[in-house]
Amino acid sequence: MKNYFDSVNRIFNSYNSGKKISLCKYSKFTILIFNILIDFNYIENFFILIINNKKYIIVFVKNIFYIKFISKPSRKIYIKKKFIKNSILSMSLSIINTNLGLLTLKECKQIDVYGVFLLSIL
Repeated sequence: MKNYFDSVNRIFNSYNSGKKISLCKYSKFTILIFNILIDFNYIENFFILIINNKKYIIVFVKNIFYIKFISKPSRKIYIKKKFIKNSILSMSLSIINTNLGLLTLKECKQIDVYGVFLLSIL
């Protein structure tokens, strides 16, 4: 669970420093997050690189302006239906970890399933 926190933070820092490529540690959870980011055009593509039996992910960043981590590895924030009505959350991409997998906020509203609020990206 901590790998996604580090990987998304590396992508954001590399974009702010002017680099378009970022190297992250491999985990299945970060691959799921990167697939959502590709769908919403925040990153262009990613590749898995294997060096000495260790897996890394090379990410090509498009544009990420702001990332807010809601749930941190030491503190999980659960989201409920009554907290969804905020207009700021509906303008950004919000990723929620549910029992159905990683979903965006709009998908959670349609299915009426909620869980751990991971991060929000502008």
